[in-house]
Amino acid sequence: MPKKFHVALSFAGEDRVYVDAVAKALRAEGVDVFYDKFEEVDLWGKDLYTHLSDVYQNRAIFTVMFVSDAYRKKLWTNHERKSAQARAFTESHEYILPAFFDETVEVPGLLKTTGHIALKDRSPAALAELIIKKLRKAGVRLKQAFSYSDEAKADVDFPLKNGNKIAGLIKAMKTYNWYQQNPAVVAVLELDWGKISANEAFVLGRNLYQCACGNENRAVAFLDKLRQELASIPIERALDLLNGMFFEVYFNAAGEFRSGKIKGRCLEKLLAIQTVKKYESAMLFIQRTLEPYRDELPFVPSTAPQEVVVELSVKRSAPPLIKALKIGGRSLLSEDKDSDSPDGRVWRLSFRGFTVKELKAQLADEWSIPLALLKIESDREMDSKLELELPDGVSIRWPART
Repeated sequence: MPKKFHVALSFAGEDRVYVDAVAKALRAEGVDVFYDKFEEVDLWGKDLYTHLSDVYQNRAIFTVMFVSDAYRKKLWTNHERKSAQARAFTESHEYILPAFFDETVEVPGLLKTTGHIALKDRSPAALAELIIKKLRKAGVRLKQAFSYSDEAKADVDFPLKNGNKIAGLIKAMKTYNWYQQNPAVVAVLELDWGKISANEAFVLGRNLYQCACGNENRAVAFLDKLRQELASIPIERALDLLNGMFFEVYFNAAGEFRSGKIKGRCLEKLLAIQTVKKYESAMLFIQRTLEPYRDELPFVPSTAPQEVVVELSVKRSAPPLIKALKIGGRSLLSEDKDSDSPDGRVWRLSFRGFTVKELKAQLADEWSIPLALLKIESDREMDSKLELELPDGVSIRWPART
């Protein structure tokens, strides 16, 4: 029987980076998605003209059409479009779901009155979530890759019964006593993971991360050699551990988003597995979990490392003053002391001179961005030793959208 799909993706190669992220996010949520990279073995040697026509016309519940100028011009995308439109003509409900990179592009046969999604300022994860909602509205039941209890997400409520081995380890890890934490961490890493549930591994991951942030030696060593350490743990539980650790970075013991108080001290060590394929679903888990809070974060982990660019404009004066500091077009300069980056040291820059290198290091640390992924672009060339200053009464605020 020919393979069926929940959704087929039709796009131009020029737009692959975005579409690839959408496809991976969908797959992580249990969506059967037709995406050429996922079907390479099946497509190998086939008559693609006939096969693709069959897929887009007969084998999917929906086709998402990623519209761009390149999409309109390509031979193969036009073939996919015509096949999808042939199916749409016979349907009594929507089949083609247009998503526009450029809303000025006109696609033959696609009416301007057709409801569509604009992709400007919409992340791949956000689009994937919309597609999932569309599928569920159509009656499709999806099996989630990860599903943790409310008590695991708000681990202050996680049941810690007396006499239970896992409960005892979690209690010890939650203390600030090294003599209790260290034996507990050692014992956790020697567990028979085949007997550990997903929720238990998730909560253990949360507490393992917080122990590392508190400089417990064995937990720090675990993160220092994260990929090597995870290799000895069954992949299902390794993913649960990772999910718990990433969750701990951004959510407190009550399961509430930490906002500007991210626990990012060891985040860069966690990101050592960012591009490792077998841990891809863990990256997608935290990316999806953080989607509602994206506007409050300067950086969100993803399977493809994304650079964060800070634009710097400097006034030619003595001393040289920062005239503008922006991220994503948003100003980071503020005269409102209440908007300063919280609980950190960025505020100290308001009272002393600093080089661009020092500014970069301070922002990366404050905002929990890997140093290699933070780039400062200046509007003019400067000596690396030149010390800049902020204007009187001006500070650098947390880079959330307002």
